[in-house]
Amino acid sequence: MANLRTPYRQDKPYARRRDGGGFVRADRRRSVRAEQTSIDPGAIAGARRAPMPRRIEPQLATRSDVAPSGDGWLHEIKFDGYRLIARVEGRAVRLFSRNGKDWTARFPALVEALADLEIDEALLDGELVALQADGTSSFRLLQEALAANRTGGLIYEVFDLLYLDGYDLTEVDLETRKRLLRDLLASRGVLSHRGPIRYVHHFEGKGEALFDEVCQLGLEGIMSKRRTSRYRSGRSSDWLKIKCVQQGEFVVGGFTDPSNARIGFGALLLGAYDEHGELRYIGSVGTGFSMQRLRTLYQELRELETETSPFVPSTSLETVRGAHWVRPVLVADIEFTEWTRDGVLRHPVFRGLREDRDPTEIVLSTEFPFVETIRIEPPTKGPRMTKPQKTNSFSETIAGIKLTHPDRILYPEQGVTKAHLARYYEHVADRMLPYLARRPLTLVRCPDGQQGSCFYQKHPPEGLGDAVRRVSIEESDGPGEYMYVDSLAGIVSLVQIGALELHAWGSVVDALETPDLLVFDLDPGPGVTWPRLIDGARILEERLASLGLEAFPKLTGGKGLHLVVPLVPRADWDRAKAFCKAVAEGLAREFPERFTANMAKSKRRGRVFIDYLRNGRGATAIVPYSTRARPGAPVAVPIAWDELDPASRSDRYGIDTVRRRLAALRKDPWPDFERARRAISDETLEAAGGRG
Repeated sequence: MANLRTPYRQDKPYARRRDGGGFVRADRRRSVRAEQTSIDPGAIAGARRAPMPRRIEPQLATRSDVAPSGDGWLHEIKFDGYRLIARVEGRAVRLFSRNGKDWTARFPALVEALADLEIDEALLDGELVALQADGTSSFRLLQEALAANRTGGLIYEVFDLLYLDGYDLTEVDLETRKRLLRDLLASRGVLSHRGPIRYVHHFEGKGEALFDEVCQLGLEGIMSKRRTSRYRSGRSSDWLKIKCVQQGEFVVGGFTDPSNARIGFGALLLGAYDEHGELRYIGSVGTGFSMQRLRTLYQELRELETETSPFVPSTSLETVRGAHWVRPVLVADIEFTEWTRDGVLRHPVFRGLREDRDPTEIVLSTEFPFVETIRIEPPTKGPRMTKPQKTNSFSETIAGIKLTHPDRILYPEQGVTKAHLARYYEHVADRMLPYLARRPLTLVRCPDGQQGSCFYQKHPPEGLGDAVRRVSIEESDGPGEYMYVDSLAGIVSLVQIGALELHAWGSVVDALETPDLLVFDLDPGPGVTWPRLIDGARILEERLASLGLEAFPKLTGGKGLHLVVPLVPRADWDRAKAFCKAVAEGLAREFPERFTANMAKSKRRGRVFIDYLRNGRGATAIVPYSTRARPGAPVAVPIAWDELDPASRSDRYGIDTVRRRLAALRKDPWPDFERARRAISDETLEAAGGRG
């Protein structure tokens, strides 16, 4: 598969091509800046002289499960923001949302930047986004910027040109419109990808392969557009949106009371209109809210509260307790895994509110698969529930384990709850357990969440269920009881006690004294850039290969890298540690400006510290697919060597983006891990510079 890591930084203007194939951006930036006088829309086939419209209804994409193939399609990375039409007349600029709201006053910095382009007349179509450090768009960051009125750093990603200097371009084919747009922006010097206005580049053909790699990188999906298509307002099959995970927009019809220490509300009650114009209940969402979002959204809900339920009665809605009803005017953006048989969202996560959507547009039969909800007649006597039914606490069962306080927020910034974390492990358990099962564990427990007090624990606490196994291990002062798991139920049991990190031994409980894997922890010292860390990892990989061992890279979710080496479990801990020490010290001697094997902080500046001490008896390393107790809910993720490039970073994946990645992976990133097992022989140890 082609390596597309670099162009998936959505702020990058180019795509890197590997030898033997790969994607090259179809609209490669010209080496010479276009001249303003060379852009003549009147010479373009399909352009029509006409006055510029006051506003135009945007063209919308149709959902598709698969990306189209063939050269008849242009593909763009899907952005995660707000659609925005810009009407530019010299220094007079107006901005309009998807549903026609005038948003000019909300984005003064963007208005100024568009005015500075000195375009006589133009209608631009694009997406307003907030970019993360890695260049990818984040709807959550956009919501936070809007809520705080910090809009100066937002980016306008422009992908279409509908009108230019007296000519209507909607009857011009898409490929030509994009060429005109690129030339227009190039003539104004804004193709550098440093300012607030940026051109959206595209790829030709190979839609399925592009989509797969987008999902592997944890992005939202792609937009596929027929290259010969004209611009048509409204929804069209000429534009397709293909998403890595299910996501939809739903009407908020109510909310529930919070439980325990949660503030604001417990969950939003969601719905969508059926073909008869009635609001159907499709589930609730209680995950994805930061503490600040709980407070601000609760105030909005209180102002919309009403005594009458907006939903059609259903058996699913009957189970809701502590409900408050609101006027159905808010639209929530929700990510979820699937629809259940009774027409309810499974594993929903709140992403934000959509100010640019009209609630009446949210219709099941068009936007979503039609879900048949059981309808019942409303009661003939007694009022609908108007007063909340108080509940002191509730629980949720996942993998047979009862989670108490499932709505407790563990990662406030992302709004990740205990239940959300347990469902994440439910999703990744099959991939995680081969590296976790039957290994003694050390936990990082944060009972009050990532921002609370955290501590390490290697001995099982009281009250831990039977799904977490015990093993007696000899310590310096006698035998001690350790924990291990061998099932999803065991992992969920650890979530129940607030474990945010799972660290495991390099051996299994059946053969404690003979490790079956080594972990080289590459820790960048001050001044070491990510590309330099990658170079160090490849040097270490080559050294291990010369010794007959294969290394597999893992993003740690922190700041460093792990190279994991599978072993035939024959050598004891002393021999394994001696081997790792010899390799680390050998590289430090050969490349003193690049590596150090010295633990002293003073020796690490400008160097990569090769931590070989993780390979001693009792030492542990973060387990693949474990979360980290760090802001952002990052995850330790196994990757292939061709994924390790400057566009990546050690904490690039979180629990939601990992799900997208796994959904797209056609094979395990470590497919040959078991076959790569080798023993540390006397010859291997001697070649590394150690003593047998």
